[in-house]
Amino acid sequence: MGRPKKKPGYDSEKIMEQFTNCIVEAYMSGAGGGSVNSLRQISEQFGITLMKTRKILITVGVYHTEISEQVISLWENGKNISEIMQETGLSRSSVHSYLPYTKMIYNADELSLYAERCRLYRERKQAVEKLHCCIAKSFELLENHLWETLKLFSGYSFTTVKGLRFHYTVNGNEILIDRKKKAITRSSVDIALKEAMEMKGIVNGPKKLNVFGASYLYSIFLRFGLIKMERE
Repeated sequence: MGRPKKKPGYDSEKIMEQFTNCIVEAYMSGAGGGSVNSLRQISEQFGITLMKTRKILITVGVYHTEISEQVISLWENGKNISEIMQETGLSRSSVHSYLPYTKMIYNADELSLYAERCRLYRERKQAVEKLHCCIAKSFELLENHLWETLKLFSGYSFTTVKGLRFHYTVNGNEILIDRKKKAITRSSVDIALKEAMEMKGIVNGPKKLNVFGASYLYSIFLRFGLIKMERE
């Protein structure tokens, strides 16, 4: 008998296709928008570098900026990397990051990471969708599912309205914020949720939530689509 495969049924091409699709979906759903901060958030979410994120999006044709179009145009017109560097002022690694992949290079450990990140991305997406369904049912159901969703987003990179990035973990009935080691209780989350629902989801600023840790909860609620700011 031959030696058994280390990973039976392990389809690397399928995993890479799913991984790429998840990144594109996250970008196109609004987590992108072309800014450095949004690309960085996607990079953290999927455990890859910002340059790799951008390169994947360029490869599938969904990322377009003036500089990316310039680099691709120069390349298609026969310019080599050094010539593109000289004309654009970009570093060698930056030039490469603006060119589409011809073949993605990866190893078994990366594939395992990519598969796990795709699974987590899908679970988070489904949890947020379920939250929206709960709004029309009962507040108790919404409270309970919100807490389960918060657990799923542990370690996710959020950004406050002032531009401060933060992560959190869930410990028992508390959310532990990595910035200044703040802890937000589940009761505070429920109060903030109730305030948000009473305002029909239109919440113009964290202070409107009237709880400790509002600046963090506000950003989390925005990400979950539970609230939005009223347009002027």
